[in-house]
Amino acid sequence: MMKFIASNLEAGKAKAQRALGKQATVLSVRELPSGDVEVTASDKPAPAAPEPAPKATFAGAARDAVDEGPFKMAAGARLNESIEHRFSEDALARVTGALAGGRNKNSLDMSDKDVRSLAEILAPHGIGEKLLAALVDGARKAKIDEDIYRLETAFEKTFQFAPLSFSPTQPIMLVGPTGAGKTSCSAKMAAMNAGGGAKPLMMTADVGRAGAVDQIRAYSEALSAAYFILESPLDAAQVMRNERPGGAVFLDTPGVSPYDGGDVAALRSYQEAAGAEPVLVLPASGDAAEYVDWAHAFREIGVTRCILTKFDATKRVGAGLSAAFEAGLALSYFSETPFISEGLIKATPEFLARRLIASRPGKVG
Repeated sequence: MMKFIASNLEAGKAKAQRALGKQATVLSVRELPSGDVEVTASDKPAPAAPEPAPKATFAGAARDAVDEGPFKMAAGARLNESIEHRFSEDALARVTGALAGGRNKNSLDMSDKDVRSLAEILAPHGIGEKLLAALVDGARKAKIDEDIYRLETAFEKTFQFAPLSFSPTQPIMLVGPTGAGKTSCSAKMAAMNAGGGAKPLMMTADVGRAGAVDQIRAYSEALSAAYFILESPLDAAQVMRNERPGGAVFLDTPGVSPYDGGDVAALRSYQEAAGAEPVLVLPASGDAAEYVDWAHAFREIGVTRCILTKFDATKRVGAGLSAAFEAGLALSYFSETPFISEGLIKATPEFLARRLIASRPGKVG
């Protein structure tokens, strides 16, 4: 079932029908202190076709893409070790040449066995030159002369690790590209915070994407939690004012472009209406240069932390890490499973070090 807040019963019914179709059934109506009403509704199978989902509030929001995104690897792309071995050697050769003859010439000595050992691990992951230089510098501070400990120290010295603080008064608003995993991250965090008697409250403005409402309903039923469908920033303000949540609050948003003025204005409106902290969600692997641009752009609208997803779908995780580093974003969580019950992994230097060594592209044997 889903909940909707409106100025009167008829407006609430209309919202339910737009989200669930004409077969929407009102289960209960609750008058709120503000004078608004809270309508709880569900849908039942019916011969009539449901009405189309409402037009996305965000200008340019994707409406036809399922939440998988363009980040899937081609079938079998990770199965050919000889190709990966060549990729690994080529990547290291490019980085070695760039660092030996470029602007980092004086800071990195590729003839140093420890530097080269670290580069052999990191370069095939698509780690950018700036991040690689910072990690090598951080690794020099390691007290134990082994790769795993050098990597742990490198990540500890290079990144900020800042798990989110969940509050009933400040929602976590997940932003980022379509297919990054914002909706599933929202559900995972809700599951993490479902204990202790205070139920999490979940809101979503992502109602224009095909299949979005079905996905939302599935998560809410699995978590025994109520979702609020938002059609405008005013809805977000009404939910926060009338519900007075006792647990953590999460606001899911559609995939948007940070370069589109309408999209940015919409994000700001939802953020201000809900009093939310925006958190960027990015897949771990993808176009590194594009990710860096996106991270910088979202930083301009108040993002200071990020969640990297799809660790289970790739070996090379340098794109997401490079984006976070170059934009100065703290790492909060990682996701390496599609299952909501398994939650998110707290971002730590130890996890990153072991993850990069264990799934090192090109590693044979």
